[in-house]
Amino acid sequence: MAIRGILIALIIFMAVAMGMVMNIMRGSTPVENNPPAQLVTEDTALDVRTKVFAEETLVRTIELAGQTEANRRETVLAQSGGTLAEVRADKGDIVAAGDVIAVITAAARDDSLRQAEAALEAARVELEATTKLVEEGFAARNSLVTVQSAYETAAAGLEQAREQISDLDVKSTLSGIVENRIAQIGGFVGSGDPVMAITSLDPMIVSADAGERQVAEFAIGQAATVELATGQVVGAKISYISPFADAATRTFEIEAEAPNADYKLFEGVSATMQVDKPTTGLHYVPTGLLQRASSGRQGLYSVVEGNTVAFTPVKVISADDKGSWVEGLNGDVTLITVGQASVKAGQMVNPVDESVVEQMTAEERISD
Repeated sequence: MAIRGILIALIIFMAVAMGMVMNIMRGSTPVENNPPAQLVTEDTALDVRTKVFAEETLVRTIELAGQTEANRRETVLAQSGGTLAEVRADKGDIVAAGDVIAVITAAARDDSLRQAEAALEAARVELEATTKLVEEGFAARNSLVTVQSAYETAAAGLEQAREQISDLDVKSTLSGIVENRIAQIGGFVGSGDPVMAITSLDPMIVSADAGERQVAEFAIGQAATVELATGQVVGAKISYISPFADAATRTFEIEAEAPNADYKLFEGVSATMQVDKPTTGLHYVPTGLLQRASSGRQGLYSVVEGNTVAFTPVKVISADDKGSWVEGLNGDVTLITVGQASVKAGQMVNPVDESVVEQMTAEERISD
């Protein structure tokens, strides 16, 4: 009896369930009559933050190690032989070109000069007397020719004797400092013998070596700053750039001239030569703004006319811990500073200047 009751209850439950299902199916709309869902997409402009970057000039400092050198060295030679009778300049003295720095005596030269002077005087007297006789008619005119020739010969002899005497004055061939006195007073010097060594230190030469990648940065007349190991700092100008590389070091000699009229700069002192090299047409940007396009080229995204995105390849010239100096941009350019990683060239954006964002942020802080 119990089993029969359970079966009757189960049959009743199933009949009720089937009725409910049929009712639901009669009141529903077939799936085929429902329209398919539509996926709607709209081109929305991406908000990006921008900032205007102006064209600037980067001044790079090129530094070379070198040393000071004398501008010129010469050994003054005796032009004529004789005894060194007088020295008018000594070691350490400053002399000018043409100054008499020593005197040589030669008795025979003095005798020759006196004889030449006497001969010229005699020829002059003879010429005056003969001229008077010719004018008065007491002598033939052709006799005047012989006397005139004798006078001219005597004058030439005196000039030669004077030149030989002037050769006894030893003159400095350049302006500078007496580095060494070679000949001694009272000693004999022959023609061509050294008398004194003169060194020119004005201007002082600063010599340095530039590497292969540096030498093209220099130019004749370029201003330089020189700091010496003595602590002295002087201005200089590039005066020589060697076109030939040192075979061993592959470096090029660079020379600069530093004024030294007061002779306070010393020769042979270690020096650091610095040259400022300005590069125009660059932009200084935060390094984080640099992006790589699909082509692999490094560049910057900017907003151009019509609020569209443009990608400009750039080259990094120099960088520091705050930013990079790049070339490739022209004039003032509006760069994307926030959102640059999410845009592509030709895309429409909604640019908001950084200054506007900063002002809104400041106002919100005040209102809070």
